[in-house]
Amino acid sequence: MSSPSPNQGLALIVSAPSGTGKTTVCGKLREQIPDLRFKISDTTRQPREGEKDGIHYHFISEDTFQNGIKNGDYLEWAQVHTDHYGTRRNQIEQNLQQGYDLLMELDVQGVTSLREQNFDGIFVLILPPSLSELEKRLVGRGTESPEKIQKRLETAKSEIAQYKLFDYIVTNNEVNETVSVLNNILQSERFKTTRFRPKSDEILSIFNSQETN
Repeated sequence: MSSPSPNQGLALIVSAPSGTGKTTVCGKLREQIPDLRFKISDTTRQPREGEKDGIHYHFISEDTFQNGIKNGDYLEWAQVHTDHYGTRRNQIEQNLQQGYDLLMELDVQGVTSLREQNFDGIFVLILPPSLSELEKRLVGRGTESPEKIQKRLETAKSEIAQYKLFDYIVTNNEVNETVSVLNNILQSERFKTTRFRPKSDEILSIFNSQETN
């Protein structure tokens, strides 16, 4: 059994159906934890209004993305409609090895990929209070047709059905409450038996002696 590095950061992977409030929750969590690093994905789609390269996404060409796939540069990647999205392996490994906790927003497809690789992370699914509330939020955006909203609701049902992929499930009734729960999850994970490393060399030597048995 290999022991974790005492300086290893934790990866918090958050997923949620569209309209649940994941982006808002994650944004407020980053405000609460200034040292929390945020995964910036590569994408081949065009920037939307207000998006900046290197802040919201790394906007790259299709050829560059395909070369990244061939070279094994992506920890996970997915095609959404005609566009590609991917998480660069070195970005994740460097941050965690340097001791930084890392926040990753992924869809269920990305979570499935990480689970298949036995990626060491904390997987959290954020749920809406109900499907009717989710529909209300999607309608309230005023950006999509009724047909697209219904498609998103069907997608949400299929994503929620994958709940067993996750370690924790949090219902987003109120944003600040949800942020507090995520913060508590992250802090509690440090004290799990599988992660905890004592600072005392004497006690650490006892831990290490048991791991070699």
